[in-house]
Amino acid sequence: MFCVAVCDDEKTVCQQIKSFLEPYCKKGEFEVHIFTSGEALYEAVSAGTRFDLIFLDIELKLMSGVAVGQKIREELCDEEVHIVFISGKTEYAMELFAIRPLHFLTKPFTRKQIIEVLEKAMRLSIRYQDTFEFKIDQTYYKIRYGEIWYFESKARKISLHTENEEYLFYGKLNQVEDATGHHFLRIHQSYLVNPQFIACYEYHQVHLLNSRTLPISESCRKQVKQQLLRKWSDL
Repeated sequence: MFCVAVCDDEKTVCQQIKSFLEPYCKKGEFEVHIFTSGEALYEAVSAGTRFDLIFLDIELKLMSGVAVGQKIREELCDEEVHIVFISGKTEYAMELFAIRPLHFLTKPFTRKQIIEVLEKAMRLSIRYQDTFEFKIDQTYYKIRYGEIWYFESKARKISLHTENEEYLFYGKLNQVEDATGHHFLRIHQSYLVNPQFIACYEYHQVHLLNSRTLPISESCRKQVKQQLLRKWSDL
């Protein structure tokens, strides 16, 4: 069941988004939960309620949407939920970058915009449940794409990094890049990175959530900048 949360202190906005999603709910494909404060949403997620997608208003009265997003990412360490910020303003680009939102919608938005974001979140959620398969000696492994931080090329071997483990197997980074598709970002001839774990981007390097810094090669800089900022192109 795909679970969606809508958090906005304007009840009409909540009801509008819910009405846009109603056809999906009737099919039994997912459910929608309404929250009218950041505190209520934070209380739900901290108590263990799992959402796949959150439409989150920035200008909430007490705990802002930005504060809720930061707590979800940093305090609860949830990198899998897709956050879509909604606002009547447009000047939040750099502030939101660190929360790694899926999208930003400016009020008033349309049904088409909501459905496009929803379908993108559903596609990505399915993708990150897929697994990358490899072999070390005579043992076969499957690691979910959503758990892989980055791949590193080491001579004729590939080092696969998760939060707590490193796996070393024979292979070529170009082949790994072909297998992972556009969901991983080539930043260097030796590095292929999962963008959801990038905490900060600079011209010559990226900083990951675990404080690891990886270099961006000169030949990749333009492409990396375009791909990382594309998600925020509407901010």
